[in-house]
Amino acid sequence: MSQRIAFFAALLIVLVGCGQIDPNATPPALYPTRVPFGSLPTFAAGTGPIVATQPGSFPTIPPPSAPAPTLFIPTSLPVTPIRPTAVVPTPIPSLDANWNQISAGIVWRTITFRAPSTGQVAAVLIVRLDPRYVRFKVHYQAGAARTIQQWQVALPGAVAIINTNFFDASRRPLGLVASDGVLSGASLPRNDTGVFQVVNGTPKVRSFFLEPYRNTEYFEQVTQGVPMLMVAGQVAPAFNPDINNAPSFRSVVAQDKSGRILFIATQLTPVSLTDMARFLGVSGLDINTAMNVDGGNSTQMYVQTGGPSQFTTGFNPVPVVLAAYKR
Repeated sequence: MSQRIAFFAALLIVLVGCGQIDPNATPPALYPTRVPFGSLPTFAAGTGPIVATQPGSFPTIPPPSAPAPTLFIPTSLPVTPIRPTAVVPTPIPSLDANWNQISAGIVWRTITFRAPSTGQVAAVLIVRLDPRYVRFKVHYQAGAARTIQQWQVALPGAVAIINTNFFDASRRPLGLVASDGVLSGASLPRNDTGVFQVVNGTPKVRSFFLEPYRNTEYFEQVTQGVPMLMVAGQVAPAFNPDINNAPSFRSVVAQDKSGRILFIATQLTPVSLTDMARFLGVSGLDINTAMNVDGGNSTQMYVQTGGPSQFTTGFNPVPVVLAAYKR
């Protein structure tokens, strides 16, 4: 009898303990506070936003002087720009009416916003791809690099193409690249990086800080970028000091909360990483995870619109692209 009483007393203690939730508990970290020490990739001049310097700690909060971006929603009627604050951004209620459909599950549009770093209005080309109707493939050929127009000719079946990995002066991609299960390169030695991956037929934009990379992993398709701009629906509060945050052209691969993949590229106007991350956070695109890929002169993108094709033309031929195809 005494054994039963002891058992139920212990069980009661466990159940009470499990039911207690500390409302003041520190939420789990979504971003690293420091990148690991070690060698960092060095990029050819003008090919990417990273410079090789010693890593250090992230700032804990964004610079207070940097205002949030102002969004402009192009319609046929005059509208008042939404001006979200830096503390509590106001999302756009719906953007679906402004999408142009290419086919089932494939839509594209442009959005403009004012970049606080320059004060200029930046246009962003976006294609949103539903994996139920689209398959993804990374294309890479060692020693070869192409402009976006050349990639489009080489991949006539693709409905959308975007540049991805950073690369060195010899046009060798930096970071993980896998095409149809064949892996090239090693993961960047950082914890603020991430990948676009296809595993078991499922595409995903993944943070290596939240889901660390294991060198035994198998990828059907993978391409790596840095830094992460959004994770779990939250905008990056700041970037490691070795990241060049000066205004530049930007390419982004993102995933929304419905699992759709977005290719995003700025057109003509340079923006900082902070500008881009904050824009994505208030864009109304419902983004869950967003990864920066090679930008600057490498930013380029193609969308098969069904009418005049949309190109964001880069100045550098690129060795790796991510392409989307109708199923």
